Parts: sequence; structure tokens; C-alpha cells
Amino acid sequence: MKSYVKLSSGLMLSGLGAIALERAIAGGMASGNIHLPAGSGPFVSVLALTPLALIAAGVVVYIGGAVLGLK
Repeated sequence: MKSYVKLSSGLMLSGLGAIALERAIAGGMASGNIHLPAGSGPFVSVLALTPLALIAAGVVVYIGGAVLGLK
């Protein structure tokens, strides 16, 4: 398997794993009536954008590797 495929699949799987972890944590917080403290908006934004950024990075690496014909 080509190295850029390994890297891109690792990034995308990490992103999907982070989404699953977020959903599990959010489900636990919702059933336990737990709330985030005031002022945690930037923290929540980072938690929401990190998995999407990992998936996007994997897509960019895959397309870049395929276009450049890397080994």
C-alpha cells in the first residue's frame, strides 16, 4: 500500500474515531443532566472542528498523493 494512502486513511479514521468519542461523551452528558461551564464556547468549537479538520486533511493528502503520483 502506498505511503500517502496509509497516512490519509489514518487521518480519516482518527477523525471518525474522534466523532464517535464526541457522540459518546455528549450522550453521557445529556442523560446525566450535566452542563458545560459558562465561557466554554472556544473549547466547544475546537472539539467540533478537530474531527472535521482531520478528515479534511486525510482527503487533501490522498488527493495530493494521487495527483503527484507519490509512492
